[in-house]
Amino acid sequence: MKSFKKKFQQISNIFLLSVVLFISVNFLLGWVWEIRTFVKFKNFEPYDEIVRKSLGLNKKDAVTLFIETHVTGGKYEYAPYLGHVENQGYDNKFVNVSAELGRKTISPSVCKKNIFLYGGSTTFGAGVTDNQTIASYLGQILIDNKKNICVKNYGRRSYYSFQESILFQKHILKGKMKSNDIIIFLDGINEYGYRDPKNTNLLTQLFSISNQKYWNMQNIGFLIFLDSLTINQFVKVSLKKIYKKNSNKPEINYTDDYFENIKTTFKNNIIFRDSICKNYDLTCFNLLQPFATIHGMYFKKQIGGVNKSFVNDEDSIKFLKKRWNALKEVEGTINISDALKNSKKLGYVDRVHYSPYANKRIAKKIFSTILKDIN
Repeated sequence: MKSFKKKFQQISNIFLLSVVLFISVNFLLGWVWEIRTFVKFKNFEPYDEIVRKSLGLNKKDAVTLFIETHVTGGKYEYAPYLGHVENQGYDNKFVNVSAELGRKTISPSVCKKNIFLYGGSTTFGAGVTDNQTIASYLGQILIDNKKNICVKNYGRRSYYSFQESILFQKHILKGKMKSNDIIIFLDGINEYGYRDPKNTNLLTQLFSISNQKYWNMQNIGFLIFLDSLTINQFVKVSLKKIYKKNSNKPEINYTDDYFENIKTTFKNNIIFRDSICKNYDLTCFNLLQPFATIHGMYFKKQIGGVNKSFVNDEDSIKFLKKRWNALKEVEGTINISDALKNSKKLGYVDRVHYSPYANKRIAKKIFSTILKDIN
């Protein structure tokens, strides 16, 4: 009996030591991974010189913008009915945003009414500073023209027409809008037809946990716990990089039904919005935005930084053109792609996001489009 107790105690100690060691390795790997990520940014140049020049930033500030946009800015919060929302606070140098206020924007200090701007990451201004977004340039134009109208930037990364429509409805329900406010939806580049928002699979799992019997919650919860371990995530990221390096990109071959779904989803969301705007006495605009590789000056050759691996990708360009042609047929939209017509400067800072030059031109086009309703 004593021998059994002694052996059981030894096994228990080994098991406990293994658990402690395993947890310690995960925490240590997490710390090392985080430190390594920020250390590598010391000599990191996220933007090619041509892009950095268009942003008007020195190398140090360019790194800060990249980190605030893609590293610390890549952290989202859950938003009911929407999936996710940026909420970095208003204490950053270049990218300041909260769920409630939207992204920080140049705007008149005294406002008789508001312009609410909705869209995806191009509206949000991914890759540019707060003062270089479409919303900020529009706000500056209003100030220069002595218009007491404030601009609210509620563009959010990866949002498409359906999520924007829901956010719009939430703002109405919360009493953010008044009669005669101007609502602008800037859409196109994120339209892929109906799809679920980010992290839907994970949220489905978490919901499943809350609907289990108390004694069964651990079954699903334990699987999520295992998946969240740093060592598991490290292996996943490593395998993904190896697969990406060794794999050949499949040919894009979307059917006519696929593009018809894109067009139908977009059209239905415009119908929803227009009905709401009419009933709430709001002035609404559904704008079809310029597309990268089709409108404005795009990259002429392969360059470094965040822009490598996609320039002159014929399959992607072909897909973008097909999507553009499908969307421009949708009734109820105003095509503002000519905002970048005869551009003399680079219109993009990465694969799809606009440069400050392009944002300024788009803001001017929006102003001229809504001018009669402003007056």
